[in-house]
Amino acid sequence: MSSSSTKADKSTRVRSARGERAREGLKQAALVVLERDGYHKMRIADVTQEAGVAQGLFYHYFKDLKSLTLEVLTDFALASNDPMQIEKDVSRGDWYARIYAHNLVIVRSYARRPGVMRCLLQLADEDEAFSGMLRENYRNQLMWLVELMPKLFPDVRFKKHQALMVVYSLAGIGEGLMREYFINESKTLRAAQLSVEQFVELLTTMFYRALFLAHPQEKQLKYTRNLTAMVKSK
Repeated sequence: MSSSSTKADKSTRVRSARGERAREGLKQAALVVLERDGYHKMRIADVTQEAGVAQGLFYHYFKDLKSLTLEVLTDFALASNDPMQIEKDVSRGDWYARIYAHNLVIVRSYARRPGVMRCLLQLADEDEAFSGMLRENYRNQLMWLVELMPKLFPDVRFKKHQALMVVYSLAGIGEGLMREYFINESKTLRAAQLSVEQFVELLTTMFYRALFLAHPQEKQLKYTRNLTAMVKSK
């Protein structure tokens, strides 16, 4: 290979790496603007200003604002949804800790980026393909438990669709609460001033109680420890 060819290849790699950094910078800037201003108010000028680049550079990397938004929100939605990664530090037999680990990922997303979570819902209402991706991602987040339901409760003889409906029902309650607390900022709920850890513990405790008809071990609890008394006398 000639020296001129080698120099050309090296130059291409440098430009490519530089281009990827610029592209990633625009994506990170868009995430900030989406959180701050929302999907419908975001402009290309807002993104390039946040990224600190000329506005004309935008079209070098993205077709339009929607293509950028779709890519950014898709990346955000798909981040950290691998059950093995989520549970890497959790004992397989500790069901409270396993459920807590999954809830922690979701609650952190709502707490850190409520504006972005709102944008996810808005874009899902307007783009059928994106909506389908979100639904599929949500289903995948729950399937780890759905698949285990027959083993957890062998006497029930779960049919797959029954296990799916049970898990969706329980998870749906938490989704509604998170939207009201973090996105809609319900004054009634926000008065509780829960930390992320308290919020996760509440969701996990109620999910655990509903799933196993039992209370988690008190040593695992702080905020919801008093809920062990929530037992109706016969």
